[in-house]
Amino acid sequence: MKNVIVFQRPDNGFTLLELLVVMVLIAIMTVFAVPRLYTALLTDPLKSTARRLIGLVAETSQQAVRSSRGYYLHLDLGEGRVWASADKERKNIPGDQAALLQLPAQVRIRDVVSVHGGRRSVGSTTIWFSRKGYVDKTLIHLQDQDGNEMTVLLSPFLSVTRIFGDYLDLDDAQVR
Repeated sequence: MKNVIVFQRPDNGFTLLELLVVMVLIAIMTVFAVPRLYTALLTDPLKSTARRLIGLVAETSQQAVRSSRGYYLHLDLGEGRVWASADKERKNIPGDQAALLQLPAQVRIRDVVSVHGGRRSVGSTTIWFSRKGYVDKTLIHLQDQDGNEMTVLLSPFLSVTRIFGDYLDLDDAQVR
């Protein structure tokens, strides 16, 4: 009888072939998943508009603090335009296009609700930022053409602006 030597593979590792197969499968899944993720996160008009609005709110608050004077955020609900100025009565769009947010055609401002200003759903309204950057508690409700809604919450005394994926009222915002 011959002595047969049998080599056994250790059970504590993976072969190079197994690792390559897993890496190829991950690469294939990534090729299909990344464009969808990119489209969902970066090209959704409602989310994109909410992020841009938050940027304009933060810029307006900072401008009020830098200049040590009150600033106004103007919202033209019918035309879908938002801009900032130091003048409350300024009804025209400023020449500085950096301070202007034109909402895409698919998104509209449904209404603006504030503690002292009440609810405004037509025409135009202003949000005042004090020279210290404080703002009245305000909710800006955005809606897209599919009926999806988002709420942008401006917090008093904080430079924090939050986004919620549904329609909130002032009472709901107190809870969160």
